[in-house]
Amino acid sequence: MGAQSAQASQLVAAMLTDTPLESDLQHLCDVIGGRETGSDANDAAVQWAFAQMKADSLDVQLEEFTMPSLWLESATTASVHERGEKIFSPLVVSKYHSPVGEHRSAVAFARKGAQEDFTDVDVKGKWVLVETEKCMDIAGLFAEYTQAYRVEELARASGAAGVIYMSSRPKKLLYRFTTSRGVQTQLPQIVMAREDAKRCIRLIESGASLELTVKISAEESDQFTSHNVIAEIPGTDLADEIILIGAHIDSWALGTGANDNGCNVALVMDIARQMKRLGIKPRRTIRFALWNGEEQGFFGSHAYTLDHADELDQHQMAMSIDIGSGKIIGFFTNGDERHYDQLDRYLAAVSALGPYLHIPNAIVGTDNLDFLLQGIPNLVANHKPYNYGLNYHASSDTYDKVDLQSLKLNSAIIAAVTLGYANEPNLATDRMTRAQLDKVIKDQSLEFSLRMFDLWNDWTAGKRGLK
Repeated sequence: MGAQSAQASQLVAAMLTDTPLESDLQHLCDVIGGRETGSDANDAAVQWAFAQMKADSLDVQLEEFTMPSLWLESATTASVHERGEKIFSPLVVSKYHSPVGEHRSAVAFARKGAQEDFTDVDVKGKWVLVETEKCMDIAGLFAEYTQAYRVEELARASGAAGVIYMSSRPKKLLYRFTTSRGVQTQLPQIVMAREDAKRCIRLIESGASLELTVKISAEESDQFTSHNVIAEIPGTDLADEIILIGAHIDSWALGTGANDNGCNVALVMDIARQMKRLGIKPRRTIRFALWNGEEQGFFGSHAYTLDHADELDQHQMAMSIDIGSGKIIGFFTNGDERHYDQLDRYLAAVSALGPYLHIPNAIVGTDNLDFLLQGIPNLVANHKPYNYGLNYHASSDTYDKVDLQSLKLNSAIIAAVTLGYANEPNLATDRMTRAQLDKVIKDQSLEFSLRMFDLWNDWTAGKRGLK
């Protein structure tokens, strides 16, 4: 067994022993709780992670960046009326950056919110209510984001007063995610409990003329400073080259950010801890990132690519772990199939935890995005959908929903892959050119996804990613 293989085996064995992985996650979820960027809990999480990594003798620092604005929901309430008489108070939550204040309008039902649905009903000056399919897995999440983007654009073009999205989760479960305009949102948008939205639909279809009053209260301010937590283990003969693995430390505040994404924050911290404890000296520098501002629009990882622009050529691989705690079954290679042979070599150290299947699809929706747009080889771990879709961004995303056994196995898998890239003699991972990226975006039909996050114009204008 070669020295590098022995090193990988030693690390994998360490990851599978009793480590602080679970206690770190429990502290992050149960003691600190939901960690919306700009909140006291988010600041506490950053300081806690920094202190933990410092105590583990890691070279760690806080890297500050600017968030464009603050929006922290205090409360959102609603009441349904007919002819001035209150019928009931549905459970609702505001989508990110919905304008504060009272919003009162008639309600129009636009079925699934397709173009023909908007054509068939007058929504001008009204709340437009749209129904959704139940969301149970990752495919359901992508479908939900797609529907929400299309509805938002049609509602804006049709002069709607606001949008009511039926919750895609049963049992009055509520959740939050950002809008396609992000911090520029001016259209009130709420998620209404599935059962309450269905009640409204039944009333409308029976001939009732409904009116909805929504009161949104939120803490708001202009720009503020947030922080990424960045630690590293320096390399030896290839120290100038960087292998980056990251997970976002922020979450929405309805739940406690367990599967999204506290479990993978704890995973990244534990890999760094065990590498340091074992005295592992990788050939390339390994950098561990706990990103902030991901939920509002990948602000922390984007800021990193700007602040480290002069060393992006040295980044040989950037990995994001952000799809919960289900067992890792391979990696999204984001349009770059050069990873396949390398990944299979590194996963040999954890072959008993496989099998693994790698997917060439590009992921738009987590912190790999700006590395992709910079042409840096990047990976996103692909997980089994354990508890992820149903609890995504929801009040139910709590510690008890985490698959702790799979999380432990995942830590060994990510550790093996990370160390493999760090020690590989000849990495076939040069940065892509703008032309190559344009081809990936075209071949994988990423224009729609980039528009969904309001990034397409910045990409085409050369304001985001490679010029």
